[in-house]
Amino acid sequence: MDFKQVKENEEKAVLKNKNVVDSDFWRQKYHIQGIVGLINDPNGFSQFNGEYHMFYQWNPLSTEHKNKTWAHSKSHDLLHWERCETALRPDTWYSKNGVYSGSGIVIDGKLYLFYTGNVKDAEGNRESYQCIAVSEDGEHFDRWEPSIVNQPDGYTRHIRDPKIWEKDGKYYAVLGIQSEKLEGKVVLYSSENIKDWKFEGEIAGANHGKLKDFGFMWECPDYFQLKDEKTGKVVDLLVALPQGLEPQGDLYNNKYQTGYFFGKLDYEKPEFEISSEFVEIDRGHDFYAPQSMEDDKGRRIVVGWMGVPEDEDFPTVKNEWIHCLTLPRELKVRDGKLYQEPISEMVSIRGEKMEFEGFVKGEKEIGKGKTYELIAKFNDISSDFGLKLRVGKDSETVVKFDFEDKKLVLDRSCGAQADKSVRKVFLGDRKDLELRIFVDNSSVEIFVNNGEEVFSSRIFPSENADKIIVFAENETKVKLEKWEWQ
Repeated sequence: MDFKQVKENEEKAVLKNKNVVDSDFWRQKYHIQGIVGLINDPNGFSQFNGEYHMFYQWNPLSTEHKNKTWAHSKSHDLLHWERCETALRPDTWYSKNGVYSGSGIVIDGKLYLFYTGNVKDAEGNRESYQCIAVSEDGEHFDRWEPSIVNQPDGYTRHIRDPKIWEKDGKYYAVLGIQSEKLEGKVVLYSSENIKDWKFEGEIAGANHGKLKDFGFMWECPDYFQLKDEKTGKVVDLLVALPQGLEPQGDLYNNKYQTGYFFGKLDYEKPEFEISSEFVEIDRGHDFYAPQSMEDDKGRRIVVGWMGVPEDEDFPTVKNEWIHCLTLPRELKVRDGKLYQEPISEMVSIRGEKMEFEGFVKGEKEIGKGKTYELIAKFNDISSDFGLKLRVGKDSETVVKFDFEDKKLVLDRSCGAQADKSVRKVFLGDRKDLELRIFVDNSSVEIFVNNGEEVFSSRIFPSENADKIIVFAENETKVKLEKWEWQ
């Protein structure tokens, strides 16, 4: 491979495809997306020199999962993103088949990126390298030789996606890995100097501790602590992406899953002592590989990939692009439950406001819009009710509360997306329900009851589909506030 051609090929692909990508009416207004080609996992999410930095997996050459680089954008408010020069390309011997996912950390005024270099030989045999790149200005990176070469004993070469943090002057990283028995695991490494890393041990995974069979690979692990706003207790969370779980009713309906455990990380054993069930972070069709960071306001902010591996049948492919990232969310714990709330900055893009308040029985059109925020409050619930969004020719996205089953249902079956399946979550008996919904040109994100549950899904309505309809089987009290995005 001629490493010198990597950047040239990227620039040629952007020049060739940018106009057709820009002309697509499904391009997002307030979501990070690739200028062309495919993007997936958010990487290196960090705050440096007063700006938020987001790196993300990007294939500029096609909409396939190949040729992975780290694209780079920065922002002052997490909403308006400036595209920067590509940070990392597969132009070294230890990353020639892709610069895979990882994380970022600021140390002594420098931004460090910790990532996986992927290498394959002619027969497809894999080698994995955990590598570091460092920058003094947040945009130009010097790359170091690999810090971790391949895997410890007892595991396959599927080891990747380091998430790094500092504790008591020492650095730690969790990585996703696969055992020789083809079980998904998370392992812990430590370092005194950021460059040299020591394998500490396996802390969680399938057939480990309380868990039985639980997937053949765990990707993109994340570890952090949050203070429970009700009890005041500091709790540990381990986020994991187990691949290979079978659907169980309304659970695990995506190709691969994203969720978390509560527990306690014992650095000495080492062991993440799980104290909860595995809980899916997002109930929608398109959510994977979330990465979190703590900003200078003390907020734990998370962004996910609005997609799932191996689900690539999207109508935007014909226009030479696919996928985006979610809107940023703030994570909080209340009384032992993880909540996700839209970041406070979302109110800054509110434009013209529309309001409706009254009783609804049957269907009622209450407005129009393609990119907006909508807050809907339903009271005195006694039947099925909900909203129809982006309604038009062969298009509607339905958010419905099934009164008998006590479930919230997201139905995107009427649109250009190939996957017509629905997603559901059990909410229990409800007299009142509040939904805060963000609709972009090709996505919907639904926050239920202050972030108790969240649905994130791509939608692909017809270009002029813009009606908003509220409906209820029995007379239901409804209050709506809608802001068009500026």
